[in-house]
Amino acid sequence: MRDSVIRFGILGCGLAANFHANAVKNTPGAVLTGVYDVDAQKCAAFALSHACRAYESFSAFADAGDIDAVCVCTPSGYHAEGAVPLLEHGKALLIEKPIAVDPAQAKRILAAAAQYKKPVGVVSQLRCCGDVKRLKAAVDAGVLGRAVSAQLSMLYHRTDAYYRDSSWHGTLTLDGGGALINQGIHGVDLLLWLLGEVRRVWALTATLRHEIEAEDTAAALLEFKNGCLATLSAATSVWPGQPRRLTLCGTRGSAVLTEDRLTSLITSHAGELADGSRGTGYLSHLDPGAIPPEAHENVVRDFCEALREGRAPISSAVDGYNALMLIRAVYEAAAVGGPVSPDCIPKEGTQ
Repeated sequence: MRDSVIRFGILGCGLAANFHANAVKNTPGAVLTGVYDVDAQKCAAFALSHACRAYESFSAFADAGDIDAVCVCTPSGYHAEGAVPLLEHGKALLIEKPIAVDPAQAKRILAAAAQYKKPVGVVSQLRCCGDVKRLKAAVDAGVLGRAVSAQLSMLYHRTDAYYRDSSWHGTLTLDGGGALINQGIHGVDLLLWLLGEVRRVWALTATLRHEIEAEDTAAALLEFKNGCLATLSAATSVWPGQPRRLTLCGTRGSAVLTEDRLTSLITSHAGELADGSRGTGYLSHLDPGAIPPEAHENVVRDFCEALREGRAPISSAVDGYNALMLIRAVYEAAAVGGPVSPDCIPKEGTQ
């Protein structure tokens, strides 16, 4: 596959599918060949707008000889249902976040990926952003010293219609939760990427604004295995919504990441190192569709490079599993009223 064109299919024709379709079309060496959705009319319309084939059944889609990789864009609770048989049919997978809504489903995907030796990536587009990579390199190089404190704020606005007009948003079965697992998972993934594994979690969750069965407001305290203490806030209940903000403080420096812009990086030995001029203009704290096209393009490009180079994607299935397990630990900690230790899979090089 090193020099060949990578042929993509898309499973599910919701909002995320358009981001994936456009990203594939804008990635050199990639082409969109087919799509499947249980809604035949929606599938046909999507295929027409993106100049690809609409498959009439999942089995035909999975059997397709002209699809090498599939973007899984179904509601989160259906990810494993589609992912496992696609892996059995030899497809590489790029799964929209979260990898699944519960540990059992996620483990089925990991087991199938290992059994059939096919790569699985999870969409965590912030890892591909230039300033985020810059902060990751600074943390790994010890520029900030020992990490001691972090604050992650993800205070989003979602309208009543966002939940009312969807059959799955805000449901426990298909969304897996609310503000944290859907909107907040990108920030959770960043915390794990930058700081490593979490030892213990304390949390509170509530449904304060919307008529949904999951939380629209969450707060947590995290103790990382490296000793760093962090606070986490996630919501879809606020107005008008605020950009995601991550503050990371160490013994030799501090950094602030606002969405995908490194708006501040100050160290004791070099002073101010960030000008805050970069970034791709995320407005998803206001509108779920306001994600810059470069976000998914970067993910698809990395995924294609990973397939050609025989390496793991920048956000692997294990990364997706660990982000899910930290979120599940937050939910459990809120339910039991005490500390919970996430059941994550250790990765080499984590702190």
